[in-house]
Amino acid sequence: MKSLTSVVRERGLEGWLRRTRGRRPPAIVLGGSVNGLSFARSLSRRGVPTLMLDSEPLIGTYTQHAETVLLPAADEQPEVWVETLERVGSRLDCSAAVFATSDVHGVLLAENEDALRSYYRFLIPGSLAMERIVNKRAQYGVAESVGIPIPRSEFPESVEEAARISKRFPYPCILKPYKAHVARKKVPKKVAVVDSPGQLVAEFGRLASPDVPYMVQEIIPGADSALFGYLAFWDAEGCERAWLTKRKLRQNPPHYGDGSLQVSAEAPEVAELSRRLLEAFDYRGFVGVEFKYDARDGSYKLMEINPRTVSGNQLAISSGVDFPWLGYLYLTGGAAEMPAVSFQPGVKYVNEEWDLKAFLALHKTGDLTLRDWVRSLAGARARAIWALDDPLPLLVVGWRMLKAAARARR
Repeated sequence: MKSLTSVVRERGLEGWLRRTRGRRPPAIVLGGSVNGLSFARSLSRRGVPTLMLDSEPLIGTYTQHAETVLLPAADEQPEVWVETLERVGSRLDCSAAVFATSDVHGVLLAENEDALRSYYRFLIPGSLAMERIVNKRAQYGVAESVGIPIPRSEFPESVEEAARISKRFPYPCILKPYKAHVARKKVPKKVAVVDSPGQLVAEFGRLASPDVPYMVQEIIPGADSALFGYLAFWDAEGCERAWLTKRKLRQNPPHYGDGSLQVSAEAPEVAELSRRLLEAFDYRGFVGVEFKYDARDGSYKLMEINPRTVSGNQLAISSGVDFPWLGYLYLTGGAAEMPAVSFQPGVKYVNEEWDLKAFLALHKTGDLTLRDWVRSLAGARARAIWALDDPLPLLVVGWRMLKAAARARR
């Protein structure tokens, strides 16, 4: 007998499949984060039938711009995802465009590319490039080989090795998993700040395991506003088709989180370093590369590569580089269908939920007043969650925060 979840899933898929008939090629968005939300809104507003798949009710799953279906976790039961995608693909009138909006979903596509290519059009890094990018140890090795500056980083494989490293590392420093997509559901937070050799060894022994290996990394001094990014789409021939650069202004959590307040900005050195790095990976698809400016030597040091669009994808869209639409045009019609675009500097973006949380954290430590926070939001016309034609995601955020406040008060 089918479970209630299975019945709901089947009905949702059947209804969506009926609505795709006689329309333009559909799109399937893997992941319901705020990144996936930006895809659903961009494509649906242009008449593209859009299906969103995820394993938990993230904020994007509440959009009215996509049919949402929840499946088991993609990294725990990938066979369910592949079977569902194959079944849906076999029922479509034409090949759908597929977009992975998280590392887990990108790995799913990479590992099942042969099975899914007959039904879908998608562009992701090759399996070798993906493997090296999602493993920061390998990622940094490639970066060093082409002269890209990186923070001082060590990758101890035992508590004993961590103890040896601890005696020669500057403090404070950070401990974090270097296979973040594997660690996402297995660790309480993605970064631990340590202030002494003893704390480093103790935290490494507590956190690290064969399944979730940890790295030790120096902290590049400077505020969150020293973080710069390059967002782009590289086609199947390895050519850059669209791009922009941006600057973070605030993060949630502060210092080691996701960008909650950002702005599109001219950063030519960041763009050139990113291009050199991506050429070394023989890169294809969407990408986000982040650097931090190090005032000690005037260099930009690589923080990470994300082999996909990022949480602040709405900033790119609002700045004139609509990656979801450009990717859809490329996948369904080829390079000739993609218009030439350039980005508008100075567009400010806010993630309403994350920036409120960032303010509360910074206000608690005395680092940000209410007045200065409100002033900093002036002119933020690119909004991650609020949309007049799609209000439910923001209403859900408000309800969740009220419940969290009530729990805290109790």
